[in-house]
Amino acid sequence: MEKRRSLYDSEELEQNASISRIFEKEREKYIAEVGRQLETPKSIKVEIAGENLNIDYRVISIEGVENKDVDPVLALPGFGSGWEGISELCFSLAGEGRKVITFSLPGYGNSDTPSDKYNEESNFSNEAEVVNQLIKKLKENGEIGENKIHLVGHSMAGVILSEFASRYPDQVSSLTLLDSAGISDKENITLMAAKFFASGIHTVAEYKIRLALSGEKDYEKKIYKYIPKAKSPFGVGRVKQRLSEASKLSSGRVLENLKNINDVPIIYMSGELDLVFPPGEKGDENSQLAKIISAVNNKANIETSALFGLRHNPTISADEITAANIEHYLEEAEKKNAE
Repeated sequence: MEKRRSLYDSEELEQNASISRIFEKEREKYIAEVGRQLETPKSIKVEIAGENLNIDYRVISIEGVENKDVDPVLALPGFGSGWEGISELCFSLAGEGRKVITFSLPGYGNSDTPSDKYNEESNFSNEAEVVNQLIKKLKENGEIGENKIHLVGHSMAGVILSEFASRYPDQVSSLTLLDSAGISDKENITLMAAKFFASGIHTVAEYKIRLALSGEKDYEKKIYKYIPKAKSPFGVGRVKQRLSEASKLSSGRVLENLKNINDVPIIYMSGELDLVFPPGEKGDENSQLAKIISAVNNKANIETSALFGLRHNPTISADEITAANIEHYLEEAEKKNAE
């Protein structure tokens, strides 16, 4: 499993204690532009299981930076978060030159809360259909072109987007599973929750230590003043949905989905120190890494990468580095797709 520190493994990064200052020189000036795109409410109506639901979404890009000749990215956050929780990674991906789509699933953020019927499926097929209808309507209203889409799913979203890719492979330019859930069967839900909690504590502590030692300021935090207040994912009418999702996460669904995807480049990317869903080693057949590789039929289509020193949530911690690494593999995927 390749360990990557940055896109080009630059000497500047190796010699500089501050990660974000390297990017701050070029990107802080774009915060207001992206912030205006994030603060402007946008919603699209979808019909899922006979129910009309308003989906809160954003499409962001940076004028003069966006490469209009490459495919856009759809980035989806994991369990417990609407699009607000992945906004820093979306900003960094836009800084890499991508147009970025992100949204809150039903029952998250300011998207509508679905009825109990929505949660009756034993898989994430309803969520995959939300993705399908959202992409279709964004193409219809001209916010994105007719290109295929790069999918980037963090944690639970890896399961959802693998479900989408298995159903609609012709729409997908690549699938990035970022610290993905849904690989191991029969996860203990209580233990999984404890690992989520512990990982969060580690990430916050390490982040604060990094700021203290380097003297840097996280310039991207300025973007939060533009983000609208979102409804709690654990608010009234939403807890039952969270419990349903937690049970689905231990189904090993990702592996089944990957077996049904033949011609889509797959990127499995994990924080080197992820304690929630540890990648493990290729030589250990029971590791997540080995299971992912085994499930992909066309081995030429699978790339794997461990993010140096990062844990379960690289969408927030060192998100610039995460975005740079993702961009590297998206470019490689586009080369494969052009062959």
